[in-house]
Amino acid sequence: MPSPPSPGPRARHAGPRHARPRRRRRPALHLGLAFLGALVLAAIGLGVASGRLTAPLAPPPRASSAGPSASAVAASGPRCPLSDEPAPGGVVPARPALAIKVGNNPSARPQSGLSEADIVYEEPIEGAITRLLAVFQCHGAPQVGPVRSTRWIDVQLLEQFGHPVFGFAGGIDPDEALVRDSPVVDANFLRDYDLYYRTDTRLAPNNLYVATASLWGLDDARTPPAPVFSFSTSLPKGLGATTTASATLTWSSIYDVTWTWDPPAESWLRAVNGTADLETSGRQLQAANVVILRVKTVPGPYSEDAEGDVGVHSITVGEGPLTVLRNGVAIHGIWQRGSIQEPIRLLSAAGTTIPLAPGPTWVELLPTTGQLQLAGG
Repeated sequence: MPSPPSPGPRARHAGPRHARPRRRRRPALHLGLAFLGALVLAAIGLGVASGRLTAPLAPPPRASSAGPSASAVAASGPRCPLSDEPAPGGVVPARPALAIKVGNNPSARPQSGLSEADIVYEEPIEGAITRLLAVFQCHGAPQVGPVRSTRWIDVQLLEQFGHPVFGFAGGIDPDEALVRDSPVVDANFLRDYDLYYRTDTRLAPNNLYVATASLWGLDDARTPPAPVFSFSTSLPKGLGATTTASATLTWSSIYDVTWTWDPPAESWLRAVNGTADLETSGRQLQAANVVILRVKTVPGPYSEDAEGDVGVHSITVGEGPLTVLRNGVAIHGIWQRGSIQEPIRLLSAAGTTIPLAPGPTWVELLPTTGQLQLAGG
């Protein structure tokens, strides 16, 4: 079975890996017992609550997950680095990006907390399913989940954010090692188990949740990330934009996603297999921008689940076809990336940068074996 191509050179992280302040490490015996207990609970599928933590209050949620409203366009002052929305209270929070791995199989839906993320990546993992990587900075949520295990692709995406905190629930040894050896702040549930909690309304493993404020407390650097996208409040000319009512992404014979433009909300509404994709709050998931990267995939060298399915490694270094949805139009072009430390560049067919609309963005890593169908306005 072929190994994935190299994702490009990894810049050496300056200084010792644990130079940044971290929580105290727990005694080895305590950690070992907690690790064993977590595995036993997951194996037998118990949905027993393990003591809900009192979730710290999150920052006020964004007023709307729609695209740029008149008030947002008119606002001046500091902007959120990952969404270009006005900073809450006029101040960009002094904290790094925070990524949380969220399940997306049918038993994991509806999820919690995704509407407060600045960026959500949808990744193919194994079989015919995807998982989500939700990235927060300006806004937080008291409950995000269900939290699931890491995959190879996560570090490939996260190094562009500098030193983000990464919350996840274990993984196979090679994938966990990638996190430990990267500049990412490792917030693995199997070590920082006291920051996570289980609900009694679902069965394991789809009952594990976390508050963003709990994970932000793991890193004292308090350095906001640099922007990874360009933004514009109005649609620039010369990008070859075409009016588009909807886009359907077919991942497999049993899974597709449709994004439909809602003019009153100035937002793209998400549906899965023809049904509105709702959070636990009843709110339909939506985005100001949908960035569709057509990516090459190769099978990973290891089994990722009990059925023996090997992982899917999505290659995000290099270049490939691109479609950007914003403001009711589709813009085609190419994406380019030189290394995993660099943001992914979004370029029009003419080679100019495609700016996004201020607001939350979903990035779809659609394999080249999948299909993309657009419907006109």
